[in-house]
Amino acid sequence: MRLAILLVGLLLASWPGESRARPLLASAMADAGLTRIFVDALVAELRTRMPDVELDLSLDGRRGGETELLDMLKAGDHDLHVGTIHGAVYYPELDATLVPYLFPDFAAVERFLAGPVGRRMGEALERRGKAVLVGTYDLGPRWTTANRPIATADDLATIKIRMPEVPLWIRIWGAMGAAVTPIAAPEVPQALRDGAVDAQENVLSNIVGRGIVVAQRYLIATGHQHGFASVLASRAYWQKLSPERRGRLQAAIVAAGATATRMAAAENARLLERLETAGMVRMDPSPTFRQKALPIVEKAALESLAPGVYEAALAAIEGRR
Repeated sequence: MRLAILLVGLLLASWPGESRARPLLASAMADAGLTRIFVDALVAELRTRMPDVELDLSLDGRRGGETELLDMLKAGDHDLHVGTIHGAVYYPELDATLVPYLFPDFAAVERFLAGPVGRRMGEALERRGKAVLVGTYDLGPRWTTANRPIATADDLATIKIRMPEVPLWIRIWGAMGAAVTPIAAPEVPQALRDGAVDAQENVLSNIVGRGIVVAQRYLIATGHQHGFASVLASRAYWQKLSPERRGRLQAAIVAAGATATRMAAAENARLLERLETAGMVRMDPSPTFRQKALPIVEKAALESLAPGVYEAALAAIEGRR
């Protein structure tokens, strides 16, 4: 009897149909706000488009920070990934979306990603990261939080700020006067509570989801970046799927991303109200904050990006793609 059960198990494991897999989606992003909206929408879309597929989920950095998760995705340790910094890891010379104060909205980001540089980014991702970009969704502007007011760039001289592991951001904030400390996302709340850093920056979904309000008093509308999330599939997982099933999965991800993008403005307004109700003090920095940042940003961008990338970004922003 045991031999018969073993043989049945082996037959099922080797069955050519792909419907028995439970793809694992992993992310270091907080299980809150627009990430939760996206995930819920994706689960609902899969019920309709691929009812034989059920996702396993690992959010909130439970499997590690984003750079660790990208390594795992590259190795095929999970199948789908939602994150924001893969461009800085695999093709920083091409990813103009990392440049602060450059893209005014998500529509401009989408135009850039759909253009010739975006196609080069996709090729670099597959070659260097063994992954495929399957979809994106809007996260809204990034904010700065701190345990003391930040009104001007001069205030950064006394600030230790946490940054994701994005060399361009570390360089720019450091040049503006801040003491920059790269810290993986799962470790941020503890670092703030312990006083290892005084400040951090992120989108509202992560600020709420990581309980930043417990350790931070001020919510500063720096708006230094327009945030968006990318959904990646490991190349190993993607190649296992038939073309028809790839199309269904991508359609589900694109539709879920469109739902999150459509709800971004309203959801961020709700999250902002929640943070203010919880006691955070919203601040609008002086216009001089941006004025001081712009020449630093442009110099760093032109030195960091490959020839023609900055110009392609400007064309996308102007609607010329």
